Amino acid sequence: MTSDPSENHSKWAVDDAAPEQTPKILALFHAVFGQDMSSAQWDWKYGEGRGAGVVVCEDDEVVAYFGGMERRILFKGTPVTAFQCGDSMVAREHRGTLSKRGPFFLSVAAFLDRYLGNGRPYLISYGFPNERAMRLAERLGMYTQIGTLFEIYWPADASVNFRSVPFDFDDDGHRNALETLWHVMAEEFDRRAIGVRDLEYLAHRYRDHPMHAYLIQLVFDSSGARLLGIVIARKAEQRLILVDFVARQQEFRSLVCYAKSLAHEEQCSEVFGWMTDIDCHLISGTGENLSELPLRLPFGVYREGLDPEEIRDRWFFLCGDSDFW
Repeated sequence: MTSDPSENHSKWAVDDAAPEQTPKILALFHAVFGQDMSSAQWDWKYGEGRGAGVVVCEDDEVVAYFGGMERRILFKGTPVTAFQCGDSMVAREHRGTLSKRGPFFLSVAAFLDRYLGNGRPYLISYGFPNERAMRLAERLGMYTQIGTLFEIYWPADASVNFRSVPFDFDDDGHRNALETLWHVMAEEFDRRAIGVRDLEYLAHRYRDHPMHAYLIQLVFDSSGARLLGIVIARKAEQRLILVDFVARQQEFRSLVCYAKSLAHEEQCSEVFGWMTDIDCHLISGTGENLSELPLRLPFGVYREGLDPEEIRDRWFFLCGDSDFW
């Protein structure tokens, strides 16, 4: 069994985050990122056992935190509970300590040691670190890259080829449509890793989000007779974020074109989205512009667990698979 990485470094105390430490963690979040996270948003992410985290303390002060949320996924068609590493923060005065004695390493290593790998609660993890954090974690032997995402931009473009209605979570017809769409989508990705997109997930992730208002649309062809899929989007100033969709792969291009039309209706100039690089061919020919520098996807290798090769280039991700869009 791997020893606690903090045991030889008495300056720091490393432990599971406790509810009474939440105010200090939120204060650290504000100090690090220059913005607030409300208690409601923290509870939406971590409440009722939805997440877990580790704190590094100096005396009574929280100087680092690393944590994230559970996510139900299908891995090669089998239901698995994975872990989305979502929050990593270190007090500015301690950021220069980039060795295995520093709070960044201690927070991530303690978390991976306690929660991820063989004999731990979660075998599979994923996250969306910035480049600085990714490079540091690679150098410290904590992450390896197992895929890439592209940022994609489309110009807004009006279209008369679609009809849509807001998704009603209480409507049996809408619920059945989602169940059918997700069942087919899951089958098409049965050799991959994909986050579950069922009613429970969409309700918590989008309908019940305490901060953002999402457009959740059932999309049909122009006749209204053929269901194309479900599009989830969010307006952010003059940009429409294509957050998620539930559909057959053959309809992905049509749903992107619908999102471009929705952006025009919402008086946005462009659509922004993410897509895993190996899936970009599914939306080619839609007027897309891909960023030159892809976002790298990490996989924790600090302790023995799933062989990274088993999941390399297998994820399917969109913006909504992170928690900050």
